[in-house]
Amino acid sequence: MLNKFFQSFNEKKDKHNDHSFESDLYNLIYEIIIADHEISEKEINFASELIEFYFKIPIQNNKEQFIKLANQQHFNTDLSQFSYRLKTLLTYEQRMDVILICWQVLMVDGKEDKLEVSTARKISTLLGLEDKDFILIRNRVKDSL
Repeated sequence: MLNKFFQSFNEKKDKHNDHSFESDLYNLIYEIIIADHEISEKEINFASELIEFYFKIPIQNNKEQFIKLANQQHFNTDLSQFSYRLKTLLTYEQRMDVILICWQVLMVDGKEDKLEVSTARKISTLLGLEDKDFILIRNRVKDSL
């Protein structure tokens, strides 16, 4: 009986977890979308367009995945796993693109929400970006408005 109990801890729990590059990217960007506790179609559409532009993933796939996360009322409490996998997979410039997407989605409504900024800062740190690059990206996006 105890043997079965201990075996349950050793079984793989990843049967339903998708750890693909795309999944990790959607989860991180979705955190910016949901950070202010409001999910707008404009944010989903814009994030989908940006992911297509920077990472060549078809826009329809992106929209479907963001809508799926929204329908599941998905909320990440720990971004470190997604960030770590992307940090090891992407170049520094690609990780900067992820933060650029975060900032562009964050500012799509013209407001710099504190929760969204905090989430973008956390993701940037977890992706291993230097503060100067985070600030450069932030200023570039804000100046373009």
